Amino acid sequence: MKLFGKKVLILLAGTMLAFTGGCGTQESSTTPQPKANGQSEQLNVFSFVQQAADSYLKKPAESIAADEIFEKMILNYDPSYFIVDVRDTAAFAAGHIEGSVNIPYSMTADPNQIANLPKDKKILVICFSGHTASQTAALWNMLGYDAVPMVNGMGGWTSDANLGTPLPHTPFDFPVETTETIAGNYDFPAPASKQYTDEAAAILGSADDYLKSGLPPIMKPVDIQESIKNKSNGLLLVDLRPAKEYAAGHLPGAINIAFESLAELEQLKKLSPENKIVLIDHDGTMSSKAARILNMLGYEAYVMKDGMRVWTSNEVINGIKPISNIKVKNYPVKQLNTKLETETGAASCG
Repeated sequence: MKLFGKKVLILLAGTMLAFTGGCGTQESSTTPQPKANGQSEQLNVFSFVQQAADSYLKKPAESIAADEIFEKMILNYDPSYFIVDVRDTAAFAAGHIEGSVNIPYSMTADPNQIANLPKDKKILVICFSGHTASQTAALWNMLGYDAVPMVNGMGGWTSDANLGTPLPHTPFDFPVETTETIAGNYDFPAPASKQYTDEAAAILGSADDYLKSGLPPIMKPVDIQESIKNKSNGLLLVDLRPAKEYAAGHLPGAINIAFESLAELEQLKKLSPENKIVLIDHDGTMSSKAARILNMLGYEAYVMKDGMRVWTSNEVINGIKPISNIKVKNYPVKQLNTKLETETGAASCG
């Protein structure tokens, strides 16, 4: 196992997240800052992140399943892969995929940690549920790495609820509609106050600001349904699936923006900086990548946890097998049992 050094654990005590990595349970009460007319140079952060994000989203969306990692890394070890676990230190120590290293989710924008990542390998990112791993993969890809999240996180690797977020057993079968909702036209978010000299610094800085904000990454389907039912929310629902799947059925009031075009300037104008944005896809993987990008651009974005597969059991509508058809594996995990291993291993949170 490649080790990142003792300094990670020293930093960890002061950098724990306000939410359990990848498994936030409710929307934040934080409201977006009011718009301001910034000077032209203040657009640097938005411009740097937007261009890097648009380039990244134009590439095929990648994810990897637990059984494929088991095949490649446990049964037939493939040295071209590198596993990074972004859960918290205690969860990593209690059980992780053999050969993985541990970086805290809260530290995934730390240049010192990122410098240890290999650029000549495909990085497999693991978290509790797949959501924060997807966010992390988006950031690292924008920085030039080849990072891929594991769908469902450790919740798809093991049934041990202490190691991963258990998958729901059945879909909610909440209402859907087929009527298209027309998007609005909005200004971009207020310019960032911080200035950066290059693209990489802007990307890392905006990501670090988001991580330090403490905003949870997800919103539960039941909370979204309650908001829709009461018509008392400030949510902007954005379905990232292909137009054909959106037309077959989507959350009431959701607009449609294809995942690969989300960071285009004309598409970003459809998003209100004054609303909480909830992103929706098949299983939450693409939405999590998109949420990281939008938050770095100055929006307040969340992911509908587990995607359309938990909203409805209709495969024609959700575009993917419903959650009830997914069988959780019980693949082996490795534990850190000694004080020496814990002190010298890398840490995590996500």
